[in-house]
Amino acid sequence: MEEVTFGGYAIPVILTVILGTIYKFVTLGDQYKALFAVCIGIALGLLVIPYKGVDWSVVNVVDNLLYGLMNGAAAVGIYELQRTVTNPRQ
Repeated sequence: MEEVTFGGYAIPVILTVILGTIYKFVTLGDQYKALFAVCIGIALGLLVIPYKGVDWSVVNVVDNLLYGLMNGAAAVGIYELQRTVTNPRQ
């Protein structure tokens, strides 16, 4: 599967920006942040189907669900890396 982008931006980058903004305004426990990121990733993965204008077939839905799941997990990793670099734990 090719990399899914919205405009010129990859989903993990978009998710990192979205999550960074949301986490500034909404207090979520650390145990829920990863789950929230994966859910947003899945939603963006499904949003790709109408964005790209492809059919809502089982193959496309499953492919994009899994792609969104993996991108949500990637965004968690990018966010944690960014957070560690800017605010290292002692």
